[in-house]
Amino acid sequence: MNALQLKQFDDLRRGRINGITEHAQHLRLRANLERTLFTRVRTLIRKLGNSQAFLYREFGIYEPASAAQNMTEELFPVVSAHYRRTFLAIFELNNSFYRQTKQANIFGRDVEIERLVADYFATRQVLLSNISRRLTNQIMATIERGRAEGLSLQEIARNVSRQFTALSVSRAALISRTETHNAASHANHLYHGQAAADLNINMMKTWVSTGDARTRPEHRAANGQTVAMDEPFVLAHPKLGQVEMQYVSDPAGGAYHSVNCRCVVVYADERDVVTT
Repeated sequence: MNALQLKQFDDLRRGRINGITEHAQHLRLRANLERTLFTRVRTLIRKLGNSQAFLYREFGIYEPASAAQNMTEELFPVVSAHYRRTFLAIFELNNSFYRQTKQANIFGRDVEIERLVADYFATRQVLLSNISRRLTNQIMATIERGRAEGLSLQEIARNVSRQFTALSVSRAALISRTETHNAASHANHLYHGQAAADLNINMMKTWVSTGDARTRPEHRAANGQTVAMDEPFVLAHPKLGQVEMQYVSDPAGGAYHSVNCRCVVVYADERDVVTT
């Protein structure tokens, strides 16, 4: 190990780490990121509802497959750009913990941020496409219900527009919260995995949950669980019994452990102490 690596090795040591404080720092950052995505996704959902309502009111036309495709084509670049912002923000936050300065840099190693984001985005495309399909299916259900009730084209179109104005808030909030948290957790794991590999150190990771009544019982039970970097956390699951997750919101835990999750993993050199 050369002199630079020795210094970097020492820089990774943080001594005693307050896991609750670091958890709060991550959540503040993620909340700020969420707000940006929320606004953009809400706009897209309202646009979907209003445009399809217009077509149905004026021409009596609704093509779910075409509507879903258009929604997906607009959603993909918005979410991909958000992933990039999230990765950079998480790298910058971690660099501040270790007194590093370059945004897309992990202990002197330049990071191919575009490739990392593209690889992660590829794992989310099916899920994002399903969001579009579910939204357009809701439009179809509203139209079919209106037809069954004998409503006019104008009345059905008005119901679609009203429904999506209200729906846009709750759906955008869920999407922005989940996608921000998932991307941030993945980026956090990538960052520390790269640091551990480059510096050849024994990295540990500790699950830190939010201590309030909204936290899932399984996540509350996992609070403080500490394992080696390459080992999984083991969490209870109401249907599967147990699941193994490398990090918070790991897809291996399924939707049950990722949707609306507010947990954070704190990474530390094995010589450091993490309190929760």
